[in-house]
Amino acid sequence: MALSLSSFSKISWYPFSDEPVIRSLWYMSRLCDPFFLFPEESPDGKWHLFGHTWVGIEHFISENGISWEPRKMIELRGHSPSLYHEDGIYYLIYEKHNASLPPLRKGRLRRREIEKITYSRFEMRSSTDLILFSEPKVLLDSRTVPFAKDGLKKPRISRPQIIKTEQGYRLYFGASHLELPDTKQKTSRHFAMALSSNLEGPYALANEGEPILSPYADDSYRNMAVGSIKVVKTVDGYVGFECAMYWDKKKGKTTSMLLQLESTDGLVFKPSFRSPVLVPPQSGWASRYIVSCDVRYKSEEACWYCYYSANSKSGLFPVKESIGLLLGKEPTLRKVFI
Repeated sequence: MALSLSSFSKISWYPFSDEPVIRSLWYMSRLCDPFFLFPEESPDGKWHLFGHTWVGIEHFISENGISWEPRKMIELRGHSPSLYHEDGIYYLIYEKHNASLPPLRKGRLRRREIEKITYSRFEMRSSTDLILFSEPKVLLDSRTVPFAKDGLKKPRISRPQIIKTEQGYRLYFGASHLELPDTKQKTSRHFAMALSSNLEGPYALANEGEPILSPYADDSYRNMAVGSIKVVKTVDGYVGFECAMYWDKKKGKTTSMLLQLESTDGLVFKPSFRSPVLVPPQSGWASRYIVSCDVRYKSEEACWYCYYSANSKSGLFPVKESIGLLLGKEPTLRKVFI
């Protein structure tokens, strides 16, 4: 369902539970960047969710969207997965900035070929059943994005998302990254867009080769980093869900907030007048940072689903990041009988 920008701002969001729907485990302590499909969107009538850990992209399935089971790992050392569906084919888009395991050729490792592709890039693999995927194709090379190297020795791009318009394909993504000074939490520095008339590219930077959004010292909620942004197309523009990173002067530490952005052209995004969608609680599994999210509308329930990743830290234990669920409803007027 494609709402108008004004209607989107009226949605009321509330947590499904105080607990995550997919909890971090010892072998995947930081599960983040969720992307999901409803049963009506999937090839087998089940719920599907993709996310990444330090190992790679994990695939989960569910019968109800609440209880999730791990299915298999899709891409070793892959990051920030998203899916684009067209003509019965599912395209998995993700970031890769590590070399794949060296393949064997007549008993020898092709090390020279692998060493050539250790740079950060977006890869795309296709599938008709979400089980078997094609060989990867490179969509965008970080070395062609000038601001992807801001503050870094090597350029970095992350969190790709493709949206189709009448003019072609839009590839929204994060560029460069930084570590927050007090916690070392990694996050995207800029937010950008590239355009192509073909799904497989080549993609060229929009906005005259500059980021769409960047951190701004005087911005109350984006003075450290842009963070992750999920873009949803509306009938009269675009809505962005931003996990903005900022310095909280009262608490004397960095924190985050899930904000709603609005744009009529998909290039100039401004904060919505509405209150923040979600703020980290004082305690619990999501008390440290809200890191990323994915948002979709389920028409048969007249409800918006927002799966989000958030983390917490307890003492000397490692940071744990899990996936929670927000539900969004449009308020309706009730008839009053006197």
